[in-house]
Amino acid sequence: MKNRNILIILVLILIIIIFAYFYYMSQSSDPIHPPPSDNPYFAHLEWHRSLDKGFQMAQQENKPIVVYFGAIWCQKFAKFQTDILGNPNTNKILKEDYILVAMDLDIDRDIARNYNVSYPPYVIFLDKNWTVLKRVDGDTDADTFLNMTTQVNNRIKAE
Repeated sequence: MKNRNILIILVLILIIIIFAYFYYMSQSSDPIHPPPSDNPYFAHLEWHRSLDKGFQMAQQENKPIVVYFGAIWCQKFAKFQTDILGNPNTNKILKEDYILVAMDLDIDRDIARNYNVSYPPYVIFLDKNWTVLKRVDGDTDADTFLNMTTQVNNRIKAE
């Protein structure tokens, strides 16, 4: 009888946690995590949600693409946003010289699988022909990310 009561209490607690989670998710307007709509903004940058649209724009504007893979549950996104994307030099290059696409690992599973991305934050630099130019673990430091961003940008401009 005692084990049955404990089991019932644990099931009730689990149900309460699940309801609380879904309630929080439906009410949250958390600015740290990008919403799954077209043109989400974070770090004062415009991020598109369609990779196809990103490639279309990249071909029209002759720019490389930055694909950010994130997830709402990613603990490192806030650090990535402030330390890396918040770097004024990185932010300026991304804003002026790249097409930005944000993918959600929970929603865009097929795209993530296609690019062998299994954890966030993760960034891939692509050219307008879908070629992967660089891969970056989003847990990198600001100087390394800026260096990679500059290298890819210079490479595209030299072509």
